[in-house]
Amino acid sequence: MVLNLIPFLMFSDFYGCFSLQKQAAKKDVFQLFAEKVRDHKGLVSRWAVLQETRVEYFRGKDFVSFLKNHPEIKDILESNKNLEVEEIVDSLLSKNLLVRCDRVVKTVRPGKKKLSTWPAHLEIFPVSCFLFCIWMFNMKSDILIDCLTYLNF
Repeated sequence: MVLNLIPFLMFSDFYGCFSLQKQAAKKDVFQLFAEKVRDHKGLVSRWAVLQETRVEYFRGKDFVSFLKNHPEIKDILESNKNLEVEEIVDSLLSKNLLVRCDRVVKTVRPGKKKLSTWPAHLEIFPVSCFLFCIWMFNMKSDILIDCLTYLNF
């Protein structure tokens, strides 16, 4: 009888250990929200250079219109889904998921009438304007793509 309980007790201890690991591995809702927004094709983003590093960025006004057109994405935030766009951005900024930035060159190029919509070079801009934002986390990649990258296909 006692021998029959030993595997059960061992399994329950392991199960308790695994459930604690799952709770510790549970992500922040703002991290999940940021990943979902970044994966979504509705938010237009481009690549630029920030201090000799390529970064992916989006325009602030596009983010505002994106959240207006896709309110279901705010459901990921659970209890924070009623926050305004600026409050969501402030939360993402405080968790270092985003960084505000601005264009390096703020003058119109010769022969042009207006500034570029998508600048190629950015700099960090601490003032609380919402011009451009850089994603500050790496996306998960597929294992197949990683293997092909290492094999140089």
